[in-house]
Amino acid sequence: MIEVYGTGAGACGFSSSPGVGLGGGAGRDRSESPGPVLAGGAARFTVRAGQRACAVIGLDCSGAITGTVQGVNEINVLVDQDGVSVPLAGIRSFPLPGGVRVLGPWMGLYRAGVAEAAACAATAGK
Repeated sequence: MIEVYGTGAGACGFSSSPGVGLGGGAGRDRSESPGPVLAGGAARFTVRAGQRACAVIGLDCSGAITGTVQGVNEINVLVDQDGVSVPLAGIRSFPLPGGVRVLGPWMGLYRAGVAEAAACAATAGK
């Protein structure tokens, strides 16, 4: 689950789905990450001041041995500010537990809450 909050005085807009990459943590700027960048939405999503948006990411960490994306040990969230991609230095990285294998990753769209994001994710990547 990726969750963002509108902390400013006004509303902010960004892509309807987070820009998320699966990485190996090797390069400082993540440009050599082995995993795919999951789909980013072309539509815009607005978060009003004091509100939140949630999106669900699916990694299928079921323990599959074959067909997995090799070398992935982190999730990299690519920052988007008012529709403009922030330089690679603005990436936020979150480590995955050791030994996790990722199979068939997918990304849901932002929704206003956890229940709505989970319902949207039920059809994502399928």
